[in-house]
Amino acid sequence: MLITLYRITDDEQIRYVTIHNRQPTLFSEHAFIVCTGTIQGPSSERLYTFDSRDEMDQALQKTIRSRVRRGYRVLYSYFRKHEYEDLRPALFA
Repeated sequence: MLITLYRITDDEQIRYVTIHNRQPTLFSEHAFIVCTGTIQGPSSERLYTFDSRDEMDQALQKTIRSRVRRGYRVLYSYFRKHEYEDLRPALFA
């Protein structure tokens, strides 16, 4: 999974958020990473780990919905076939 969201701020900066599960972790089987930043400035990266797939799915939905409510729109998304089908509606709400 790879999702990139963006928004243009009032001062015309482009902010982005990238959410992915491409990087395996030693701490948990269920994890995703959220990278945030601006085109002109530095970025940050945060790893979230979970004990179960259900917990991870709920956190992903919450993360996506929160960003969409704040004005972010989908720039790019990639899912493997039949992966995270329940998340896709949250992206285009």
